[in-house]
Amino acid sequence: MVFERFFGKKKEEDVDFTEPTLASMQVGYMLDYDMKTWQVTACGTYDYDGYIAREWTLRSGDDIRFLEGGEEDGRMLWSLTAAIDLRSIDGDVGEAIRCDGDPPEQLTYAGLHYDAIESSAGLYREAETGEGREFVSWSFAADGGQVLFINQWGDREFSAYAGLRVEEYQFADILPAAKE
Repeated sequence: MVFERFFGKKKEEDVDFTEPTLASMQVGYMLDYDMKTWQVTACGTYDYDGYIAREWTLRSGDDIRFLEGGEEDGRMLWSLTAAIDLRSIDGDVGEAIRCDGDPPEQLTYAGLHYDAIESSAGLYREAETGEGREFVSWSFAADGGQVLFINQWGDREFSAYAGLRVEEYQFADILPAAKE
């Protein structure tokens, strides 16, 4: 064949026929969500005593979001959040955690009332390898699929994220990074 003489014959194992999915994304992948194109800039894992959830950092311009997915009862559950300032949650949540060991059962953020769902401790690993960093996490939910997460790293370091539950079908055009 003329094509093979010019370009060489590809080995069957060199061709990847699998369709990229949210769960298979790696750093460099691109995807569309909410009329924007996002690039995966980092990936890590949360290990909640054997329950593994993956997190991808997505960037579109200056906008940064965190897509977390984990399998529960044979179904993938997804949330898409953005980092928020812990002080933007009504009340002094950090002080409540330091004094009581837990945040209040109900929180208010941006006018929405959130109820506690669960808390758990775990180990976070950047790039899914290497040493992990211990944390405690609290999850909250509000009407309309809104979610709020608070993480404690050590005695006095906190991070907070707000967003919503999402479904895989809301994402489109998942493309792998160009191979060099």
